[in-house]
Amino acid sequence: MKRILILLTIVTAFATSTQAQFLNYGVRAGVGFATHVDDLADNSPILAANIGGFVTYGFTQSASLMAEVFRLQSGINIVRRGCNYKEVLEKNMSIREGSYDVWYAQIPILAFFRYELPIRMPGHFALLSVGPAVNIGLLGSYSDRKFTRGLPQSDQNYKMKVSAFDVMNRLDVGFLLGVGYEYQDLSVMLQLDYGFMAVNSAPDVLKIIENNNSNATVPLGNNFALLLTVGYQIPFR
Repeated sequence: MKRILILLTIVTAFATSTQAQFLNYGVRAGVGFATHVDDLADNSPILAANIGGFVTYGFTQSASLMAEVFRLQSGINIVRRGCNYKEVLEKNMSIREGSYDVWYAQIPILAFFRYELPIRMPGHFALLSVGPAVNIGLLGSYSDRKFTRGLPQSDQNYKMKVSAFDVMNRLDVGFLLGVGYEYQDLSVMLQLDYGFMAVNSAPDVLKIIENNNSNATVPLGNNFALLLTVGYQIPFR
């Protein structure tokens, strides 16, 4: 987090010392996998999806050498995140499993670097993007069930499906990192998306026992996704 704040400070200082110029807008869509990074459960991924639009600002009127390669990019995306999970309980007799399936509105603020490749044919660029993003939950579902092997009628068995935000946080603040390639107005990006805020929490049994603190909790899982996206930019001419 400290490194991100330092990066944003540098970006802001650069932006305020130069004159921003609108360059283009466009659309981007992609798919990949999403899961929750969680040491307490056995998680498996679900299909991740991104679709949205972006606007790009440059500093081509600046005398700085960085102005040729540096951009600021923002916009809004609709993204799918979540995971499947599974836990084996009670000496392998019971199994608890379920899934999170959540859609967010994502607002990124990215430092965007664009470097022209030194090859004979011009117009080929390597891309690097990095920066924070705010995710606001729109809708989603949470399913959970427990069953006992060999005892389908056990009183401990249950099955439920509710709104995801009955059991998890609606707000997440994350970090985006992407690398890619651009030719003319088309681009391809491989993007990593990591959420800093735990999606939910559970009672911390050890602290409750040791300190008699009934409010003690432990964070459970952070959003993580890896996606391949395709973008099309419309230059401002």
